[in-house]
Amino acid sequence: MVDGGRGDGREDLELRSSRYELGVTGVGNGKVEGSVRLTSGRTEVAVEVKGPEASLASVVVKPTANRDRVSVNVKSVVSPVSGQSGEREQALEESIIKFVAGVLDPSCPPRTTITVVAQILSEDGSLLACLLNATALALMEAGIPLYGTPVSVAVAVAHSEPSPPRLCLDPDLAEERTSQLVGTYSYLFSSVDSSESAIEEMKANIVHVSTLGNSNAQTALHALTVAEKAARLVLRTRAC
Repeated sequence: MVDGGRGDGREDLELRSSRYELGVTGVGNGKVEGSVRLTSGRTEVAVEVKGPEASLASVVVKPTANRDRVSVNVKSVVSPVSGQSGEREQALEESIIKFVAGVLDPSCPPRTTITVVAQILSEDGSLLACLLNATALALMEAGIPLYGTPVSVAVAVAHSEPSPPRLCLDPDLAEERTSQLVGTYSYLFSSVDSSESAIEEMKANIVHVSTLGNSNAQTALHALTVAEKAARLVLRTRAC
C-alpha cells in the first residue's frame, strides 16, 4: 500500500462502489429460495440459498452457537473463478457456515438444512466481506428468519512504522498483499427500522471476525471501531 494515497484514488476510510441484484439464479442446482449477485469494486460474487429443507436422518445436526433448541444444519459450497476448489475455498466455506449460524433466529424450523452456494465471479480484494454480504442478502430474500440485519466490512492495516498504523476500508487485492493485517468484521444490527436516525442509534453486535496477519490490541480495537462505522454507512446506503 503506497503511503499517502490509494491506487484507485479513494480516501483511506472510503468504501468502493457497490451494487447488488436480487433474484439471480443458476449458480447451483436444486431449489433456490434466495439469490443475489453482488459487486464491490472489481470483486463480484453470486450466492444462492436453498432451504430450509428437512435434514436427512443420517446427517448429524448440531445446534447453532448460543441458540437454545435451534437445530439447523448449515452447509456451504464456494467455487473459485476458475479451476478446482482448494484450501482457501474450504476456509471461506467454514467462515460462511459460522456466519450463518451466528445470525439465524430461533424461529428457523428445527432439524432442517440451509445450503449456501457461492460462485466467485471476479476478485480484487475484500472477498470474504463480499461473500458474507451476499449471503446475508440471499438469506433475507429467502425469508429465512434472522436476528437482525447483518453487514460485513473489510479493513486493512498498512505497514506504517514508525508512524501510527494506517487503516484502509474495503482494500483491493494489491492493498491486501502489502498490509500487515486484513480483517473482516460482521455486525448484526438489531432493528428493522431503516431510517437514518434509527440506524445511528441501533445496537450493533459483532457476529464474525476473521483476520489474516498481526497487529497490537490497540490497532485491533481501532479496526473494530472503523468497521462498525463503515457497516452503518453500508446499512444507510441499502436503505436509500
